Amino acid sequence: MGVGQHSAYNWTYAIGLTLAYILSGLFCIMHLSIPPDNYSLIWLPTGIGLILFMVMGHSAFIWVLIGSFVINTYYRFLGQHQIPTLSTTLWGLGFAAIDMMEAFIAWKLVHYLEKKGKIIFLTRNHQLISFLFFVCIIPSVITAIGLVVLSMIKGGELYPIEIIFKRISYFTVGNSIGFLLVSPLYWAIKNKDYFPAVNKKSALSVIGLIAVIILFSFVKAPALIFVTIPVLAILAKYGNLLFSIIGAFVICILLSLGTAYNYGFFAIHLDNDTSFETVLFLTSLVFVLLFSTIAFGELNLHRNKLQMLVDETVNTLEVSEQRYRVLAENVIDVIWVLSLKLSKFIYISPSVFQLRGYTVEEALKHRLEDSLTPDSIKKINERLSQAIKEFQANPNELKYYYDEFQQYHKDGSLVWIETVTHLMINKQGEMEVAGSSRNITKRKEAEAIQQATNKRLDELNATKDKFFSIIAHDLMSPFNTLIGFSSLLNRQSAKNDMEGVAKSAKFMHDAAEKTRELLKNLLEWSQTQTGRIKFNPETINLPEVVHEVIDLFKETAEQKGIEMKIDIPQEGQITVDKYMLSTIFRNLVANAIKYTYPGGFLQLTAQETEQEWLFQVRDNGVGMDKALSQQIFQIGTHKSEAGTQKEQGTGLGLILCKEFVEKHGGKIWVDSKPEAGTVFGFNIPK
Repeated sequence: MGVGQHSAYNWTYAIGLTLAYILSGLFCIMHLSIPPDNYSLIWLPTGIGLILFMVMGHSAFIWVLIGSFVINTYYRFLGQHQIPTLSTTLWGLGFAAIDMMEAFIAWKLVHYLEKKGKIIFLTRNHQLISFLFFVCIIPSVITAIGLVVLSMIKGGELYPIEIIFKRISYFTVGNSIGFLLVSPLYWAIKNKDYFPAVNKKSALSVIGLIAVIILFSFVKAPALIFVTIPVLAILAKYGNLLFSIIGAFVICILLSLGTAYNYGFFAIHLDNDTSFETVLFLTSLVFVLLFSTIAFGELNLHRNKLQMLVDETVNTLEVSEQRYRVLAENVIDVIWVLSLKLSKFIYISPSVFQLRGYTVEEALKHRLEDSLTPDSIKKINERLSQAIKEFQANPNELKYYYDEFQQYHKDGSLVWIETVTHLMINKQGEMEVAGSSRNITKRKEAEAIQQATNKRLDELNATKDKFFSIIAHDLMSPFNTLIGFSSLLNRQSAKNDMEGVAKSAKFMHDAAEKTRELLKNLLEWSQTQTGRIKFNPETINLPEVVHEVIDLFKETAEQKGIEMKIDIPQEGQITVDKYMLSTIFRNLVANAIKYTYPGGFLQLTAQETEQEWLFQVRDNGVGMDKALSQQIFQIGTHKSEAGTQKEQGTGLGLILCKEFVEKHGGKIWVDSKPEAGTVFGFNIPK
C-alpha cells in the first residue's frame, strides 16, 4: 500500500500511533532534556507524526493535532506548574498546529519522492539522501522558524539574532533526527521481503554488544563510545533496515539518557551546546548506519541476482553447447576452426563428407593449399591480411567476411563454396579463424546460365535493333533509287532519249542487284536467328566450292582492277555444311573487293592440318583500326562503312560468317591496320 493510501479507517492504528506520539514526547521532555533551557535531545514524535500521515492519510490531521496539543500543554503549562486558561490553550493549539504542519509537509514530500522513484522507497542510497535533505531537514527548518516566531509573539519580545539562530538550529537538528530515526520503521516493515533474509540472532547480538559498549563508556571510558562506529559496520553488513533502526534507537536513547543525566563522553562539559553536539553526532551516526545498511542490502541483492544470472548463464551455456554440437554435427554447412599459428584446421564438422567426400579425420590432415585452388588461396591470403589488420585495430569488434572459393572434391571435381568467417582469440591468446562453408555449385551454375541468358537477350535485342535499322534505312535506300530512276526512265522514253534510257536502266539494275543481295543476307540472317537454317554437314570437294564463289565476283573484281589469288590444295575433301561455307567465302570475298582500292589484290588461302582446316582472305585495302576490328562481329555496335567506290553494305555479312563458323565449332578473327590491308581468318575443326 503506497504512502497515504488506506482502504478503510483504522481506529487501532490511529489511537495506537497517537498514544505512541504522546508518550514519546513526554519521555523526551522528562528524560532527554538538559539544563539550562531544558531542550529535548531527540524529538521522537516528529517521526511518529510522519508515520501517522503515511498510514492514515489526511485523516491524520486531527490525531497529530491532538497528540501535539497534549505534549505542548504538558510541557509549557503543566510542566511549569501553570493552570491552563483559554489563552494558554489557544497558544498550545498554535504550537500543535505548527507540529502538525511539519508532519504534513514531510508526508507530501515523501509522497512526491516515492512517486518520482517508481520503486519501493528507501531501498536505494540516493533515496536515503533525498529523504534526509527534503523530508527531514526542510520541514524541520520550516517548523523551527515557526516555533521561534510563535515563541517571540507569545513572549512579546524579540530574541537576539544569535539566540534565534541557535534555537532554530536546535529545533531543526532535533526534529531531523526524529524523522531520520523513527519514520524509516514504516519502510523497514513494508520492505522486509525486498532484501535477502538476515540472521536475526547475529543482528540482535551485535545490537546487544553496542549497548554494552555504550553503558561501559558511561562508567569507565567515555571515549569508548567511538568503538561503536566499526561495530555499526558489522550490524549494517549482517542486518537489514529494521535491525539497523533498532540499533540506532538503542544508540540514540542510551547516549541521550547518558548526556541528560551527566554520563558519557558528551556530558563531560555540560553546557548549552552539549545537546547540539550530541544530536549532530547522533544524526551522523544514524545516517551512516542507514546508508551502510542500504548499501550492503543493495550489494547482497545484486550479488544474489548476479549469482542467479551466472547460474542461468552457465546452464544456458551448457544447453547452448549441447545444441551447438548437435547443430554442428547435423547441419549441412561445414563449420570449421583454423589455427593461424599452426596453419591447420583444428575442428571440422562431419558435414565435410557431404561437401568434399572426405571424412573429418581425412579433412583435418589437409592444409589450405591441399583443399583449395591456387586462385582461391591467393584470395584467402589477401582476405586474411586485411582481416588481421582490422582485427588488431579494433579487437572488440566482431566483423564477418563473406567470400566465394573453389575447393577440391575427393573425386577430383571442383566445388564452389561460400564462406562466412571471423577472427577470434582463443584461451591461449592465439588468433583463430572460425567459419562455415556452404556448397554453392548449383547456384554458380544457375548464375552462369543466367549470365548466358542475359547475354543472349542482349544479342537478341541488338538483333532486333539492327533488323529495324536495316528495314528503315538500308532497305529503303535501294527502293528510292529504283523509284527515282524508273520515273526518269519514263520521261526519257517519252523523249526517245535512248542513251539516257540505257544509263537509267543500268542504275536500276544495279539497285535491284543490291536490293536482292540485301534481302538475301537479311533472309539468311533472320533464318539463323530463328533457327530455321538447319546444319547439314556433308563431305564436299573444297576447290569446287571455292571456284564457284570466285566465279561470282570475277566481273566485279575486273571492273575495279583487283587481282584475285587462290592458294588452296588441288584436291581436298572437307566435311561441312556446303551452303554455310559458300556463304562465308562469298561474304569475305565481297568484303575484300569492297574495301580494296582499284589495282589492288585479294588472296584466298586454305591449309589442312591433322586437327583442322585453316582459311584466310587477305587484301591490301583500306584496313581498319583496333577499335573497329573489335566491333565488326558484334551486331549491336558495328555499322557498315562505305567501300573505296562508295559501295554500301548492311554489316550483316560478317555477322553471318561468325555464326556459320561457330556452327562448325570454329572461330573467326581479323587482323588489320589502317591503310595496311586486312586478313580475315577462320578455322573449321575436323
